[in-house]
Amino acid sequence: LATRFDADGREIQVERREDEEQNLKQQEIFDILVAAGYFRARIKGLSAFDKIVGGMVWCMEACDFDVDVDLLFSENLTIGQKIALTEKIVAVLPKMSCPHLIEPHQIQGLDFINIFPVIQWLVKRSVENRAERAERLKCFAVGQFHNHFKLQVDQNVREKNTKVLENIEKIQNLYAPRREFKKKAPAGSSEDELTKVRITLLEFGDKGRLLAPNRQRSFNVEELEEKTSEVDESDVEHLFSHLSVQDSQENYLEFQQLSEEDREKIKQNYEELKEEFSIDSQELSQQNQIKALLVTKQSLERKLAKIEGSNRELKEVLQQLKEKEAALKQEEVETEAEIEDLIRREEENDSGVLETVKQLVMQNDALKQEEIEFKEKCRKELVELQQKISDAENKSPEEEAAIRNELEAEKQRLQVLRLQLAKQNRAIVTVQRELDAIPDRTELAQYQRRFLELYNQVSATHRETKHFYTLYNTLGDTKMYLTKELELLNSIYESYAATQNSTSSRAQFLKQFESMAEGIHQMKLKIKNKCDDEKARRDGLNEQLLIQIDQQRKLATAVKQLQLECKRNDELQEKLKSLT
Repeated sequence: LATRFDADGREIQVERREDEEQNLKQQEIFDILVAAGYFRARIKGLSAFDKIVGGMVWCMEACDFDVDVDLLFSENLTIGQKIALTEKIVAVLPKMSCPHLIEPHQIQGLDFINIFPVIQWLVKRSVENRAERAERLKCFAVGQFHNHFKLQVDQNVREKNTKVLENIEKIQNLYAPRREFKKKAPAGSSEDELTKVRITLLEFGDKGRLLAPNRQRSFNVEELEEKTSEVDESDVEHLFSHLSVQDSQENYLEFQQLSEEDREKIKQNYEELKEEFSIDSQELSQQNQIKALLVTKQSLERKLAKIEGSNRELKEVLQQLKEKEAALKQEEVETEAEIEDLIRREEENDSGVLETVKQLVMQNDALKQEEIEFKEKCRKELVELQQKISDAENKSPEEEAAIRNELEAEKQRLQVLRLQLAKQNRAIVTVQRELDAIPDRTELAQYQRRFLELYNQVSATHRETKHFYTLYNTLGDTKMYLTKELELLNSIYESYAATQNSTSSRAQFLKQFESMAEGIHQMKLKIKNKCDDEKARRDGLNEQLLIQIDQQRKLATAVKQLQLECKRNDELQEKLKSLT
């Protein structure tokens, strides 16, 4: 039995078809909603429809989608109101790109099997949306914190980086390349590459020392050593003849115009550069020799590894050949032993072989005799069968007529049996249709449920109509009393002006006013008595309702006990049948 509310809002017990799968899906839906944070699904006093609809609306609002529902809460909704509410919910699902389809009547009818995938998808979407929102809020909070607050560690790191950048910039500016000389004219075609390099290095003064090690790899070391050793004072004079000195005003001076001190300084720089060239060339020569030795060592190691691999392969082949040779020798020994054994057996069993041959000859003769007898038997059977065939072909007309009559009788009997079978089939089909026309328990429960829903809808409509009639009557009575009050006040107002002229009319007016007040008081007492009677009637009906509810509760308990006893009785009967 399930608890439902009728049109008047009272709880009633109705029979409901128990579906194990539906109950399982219902519990899974409630568990999913509670796990997602919708703890209202734990309240046992709420109906399943309220929990499902509330959970769906909660998930949609968590996904930033609006649902057009009534702001005021209504506990007991009619079927039409429920379907209207579910239609608004279903209209939002396509906007959310929900992959599952559902109809409003499935939600109103609590079809949990079809509701479950929709609830599952909504909960998953709401959880993801809440996680994204939390991540956005976290990033926003972190950004606001960094915009308004600075940590001491970050300030120290920023100051340290600023100082390091300043020092690096100073060092770069200090050691930036500065041109001290400049070529007077492009070098002639007779100058080689080494001379061009020297002239270019001399243009930047001491900075040529830093550039020399990076550029020496492109030259031949032996030529560099030879040419460096041949450089003399005249060569220096010749190189500086191609350069001019750069002063602070970006003017260039000839080498001959330099002072003796500047010339000595330039020569000294050139000597230092020459020494660096010679040292670097020696180091480069040693490095080249080491690289050549390493390459030779690697090639020899590769050859050695290749030879060792070939040696291992040859050893493996030799081992396989030795194993094959040993196997062949073993087979030869076994073959010789078998030959000797066969020769020995042949010498020992000559008499036994002769006896075996004799037995086989005798057995062959016996089989030939059996074959002759079998052929004779087959000939006799063939003659008998041919005689039977000839007798059957030479039957008389009377025998054929008797056989034909018997065949016709059997056909007629078969036709009668077929007609009887058709009648029985038609009767069975008729009974089957009558049985199909009778609804089973599932259909009856469904019909009962639909009739109850229709009854609830009709009752709700009747209650609304009754409420409207009552409201109309109340407003009509109110209007009547207000009209009478207005007329009374108008008459009092009109009579009051006339009574001010004489004392007798004033006394008469007071008497009329007192009689009116007495009439109003009597009417008030009458209405109050009627109200008290209605309250007493209401209290009596409430007491009867409580008694009926108590009886209904007792009846439900008795029905439940009866069902348990019936189930127990069925189990005992099954056990008794299994024992017998």
